[in-house]
Amino acid sequence: MSEATNNEKRNVQQAGCLTGPVNSQALSVADIVREAVNKPTDEELKKSQRLEYLDSLRITTQTEVPPEQPILSVDGVGFFALSDIHALKGKQKQGKSSVLKVMVAALLSGQVFRLKSELQESVVLWCDTEQKPSDVKLIFDEVQHLTGLSDEVLNRRLLVFQLRKLTYETLYTDTYMLVEKYHPQVVILDGVVQFVQSFNDEVTSRKLIHDMMVLAEDFQCSVINVLHENKAPDDENMRGHLGTELSHASGTVLSCTKSVQGNISVKCTDPRHGVVPTWSIRFNLEGHVIDSDAEHRKELEHQRQLRKEANEAMREQERRVRLNIAMDFIREAGGSILRSELAKKMSEALMRDRTTAGRYLTAMIKAGQLFENNRVVTASAQTMLAL
Repeated sequence: MSEATNNEKRNVQQAGCLTGPVNSQALSVADIVREAVNKPTDEELKKSQRLEYLDSLRITTQTEVPPEQPILSVDGVGFFALSDIHALKGKQKQGKSSVLKVMVAALLSGQVFRLKSELQESVVLWCDTEQKPSDVKLIFDEVQHLTGLSDEVLNRRLLVFQLRKLTYETLYTDTYMLVEKYHPQVVILDGVVQFVQSFNDEVTSRKLIHDMMVLAEDFQCSVINVLHENKAPDDENMRGHLGTELSHASGTVLSCTKSVQGNISVKCTDPRHGVVPTWSIRFNLEGHVIDSDAEHRKELEHQRQLRKEANEAMREQERRVRLNIAMDFIREAGGSILRSELAKKMSEALMRDRTTAGRYLTAMIKAGQLFENNRVVTASAQTMLAL
């Protein structure tokens, strides 16, 4: 067979206008088919990428986690850590905004009263969603009074936005953009309730708190959420599902209460890593915030003394009642009665056991209110002598 004939057998016209060796073309097609079969689908690719992301979130014994960085401290105890969300709560008009001003002043100047900044050259973003512009402007007035900082420093490090015109539909995304632009270490949301259509909406409340946690972690900032407590005097929980979710998720929850004397006390109600010492402020005659820890301690001591006196008065009243009952039984018995009989009668009248009734009698006798001789009890020494 000629060489031309052999070439014709090796090179035949293939489908799709392909020419070349038949076996070689077959292998090439098989490889293409095999590659197509083994190629992951879009769904498999997405799953693989998702698993890779989830693996990046795994914490092991070798994972290096930086220590928690608080933004402020009281007497050496840090609170309101970076990369986390926190809450400041209280009833209406209990001084929450004033407390925020003191905290901001400490952050900007290093220390105010017992509050000390744990950050260097921090930038604070304050978003007010409820007050009118003239009230929001007062933030600068009080912070400047507390710190003595210049307008230039305050305007550079304290970024205040009056967002009352915005609705819940854009508040979070708008806040996110502000954080993304200015990269503050501290974000104050004074009126976080405005970020949801209803604070009793469980779904939107949970989503907002989740979004806040992501914001804090992504930008390594401390997000302080201000929310009212329920209106009932004895209910210190924050309002609605929003308050419940915020309480559960917050690293630290501080509560503000104002006394009748005007002292605003700040206490830690829900600590995650240790209780923050209580501290207090009040307004002076000029309307400026001043330290009132010493006055608050005096106020607490005065309240303790009043409670002590009230308790003692109550105990004295109970002693008088018991003495009158004992005297009645003695008179009914003709002026004297066996101690055992008197203890039995008092036990029944006071609905106490015999041991307790006997202890009452012993106290009366020791106090000289009753007299005993040979197990006989009388109401007076003269009666006892006559026996």
